[in-house]
Amino acid sequence: MFLLSVFLLSLSTTSTTAMVFPRACVPQAHYPGTCCPSYMGSPCGSALNRGSCVPSKSSRAEPPPDITMDDRIPGFYFNVSCTCRGNFAGPDCGECKPGLEGDNCDRRSNHTRREVRRMNETERTLFLVQLQFCKELIDPNYVILRSGNRFRTGSLEFIDASYYDVWIFAMYYMSKPFVNNTRETNAVTFGAGGTGFLSTIRASVMHFERQMRRCLKDPSFTMYFYDWRDDNDCAMCRNDFFGASNDEGFLTSGCVFSTWRMCCADFDFDETYCLMSDCICERPLINRKAGEDPSIDKPYRADVDYCLSLRTIDAPPYNTLSTNCFRNCLEGNIGRTGTDGIYLNLLWHQYCGGTMSIPSIAPNDPLFILQATFLDRIFQAYIERWGITPASYPPTTMYGHRAYDCITPYYECWLNRDMFTSSINLGYGYDNF
Repeated sequence: MFLLSVFLLSLSTTSTTAMVFPRACVPQAHYPGTCCPSYMGSPCGSALNRGSCVPSKSSRAEPPPDITMDDRIPGFYFNVSCTCRGNFAGPDCGECKPGLEGDNCDRRSNHTRREVRRMNETERTLFLVQLQFCKELIDPNYVILRSGNRFRTGSLEFIDASYYDVWIFAMYYMSKPFVNNTRETNAVTFGAGGTGFLSTIRASVMHFERQMRRCLKDPSFTMYFYDWRDDNDCAMCRNDFFGASNDEGFLTSGCVFSTWRMCCADFDFDETYCLMSDCICERPLINRKAGEDPSIDKPYRADVDYCLSLRTIDAPPYNTLSTNCFRNCLEGNIGRTGTDGIYLNLLWHQYCGGTMSIPSIAPNDPLFILQATFLDRIFQAYIERWGITPASYPPTTMYGHRAYDCITPYYECWLNRDMFTSSINLGYGYDNF
């Protein structure tokens, strides 16, 4: 218990940029500006001693000198923000650090993520209804960014989005390549191709659960995962789960997700953010073609077992070229049959096809969050097998993926290394693997 308390106190909550944008803080006449929303009548809950509004500390490691025009670097939007005290977190210090809950954030969280097929019919119906509800309900606290030219602050536009679409935007925003001297480079993104992939997956599921809990006003909501290791096909691609597809790849009308319109999927040019129609009815539908390409087979149990057997968590050069290491194996750049081709996670996305096969828009398919949760389940199994701790974080020098870099695009500063711990310390566990 003492060690858990020490870990929770070590989690950083200093907010120095906003990647998921608080509605109370945008737009502003000039950037960077101030973001100190009111909580219970005072900025940052200061009257309740939850936090204070101060110039942002440089807790987010500074980028290399050539990455100067990317709007996701420290302090681009806000250089004065809430610094939360003790167990409190969030843009206004009105939330709790990971692993804690309750009005005073003094109670340990203890949620269990289960395999999706272990739901009974009532639970499954409720789960699908909850996803549908939060796909439609507008988030009153956060907005998303749309821009015709990400190099010009005058083109920034902040627009409404549902709770679910705010999460989708966060994944999309993270996936955009770095801007290097006014040009994008696909060599580096915040969430893939490096050690930070493991931390990003974990944080993304935690963010999804937080969005759902806020939407449903239900602090007990807990995500499920889909364990496909022993399946011969996509068992979730049925109308009683996540939808069967017609001949064109669109979800059939018997599926609750067949009417879902995608966020940030209309256009994807280098210099833009989330260009899409103002009318939701004109946005693209989800497309999926699981198993239709006979040249692509899904991954299996042996592929997962191989990744778990790799004692080295990540290896130089700490990118897509790393060999004999768990991170690059889980990500899918190497596998049990070699280093040529795609494996595990990347292979699953290609096997599902359609929306799932396009990284920037894949989170629009509800299969994505199931997959992300399963990847975190595998990561947790690896942590338990090899005794991984924050001190195990590899010495990568890749910006955005370093141990003390904050995980983009989340408002709070969750350090990459903080995710290298048992999920119990973060407030959740898993049923049998």
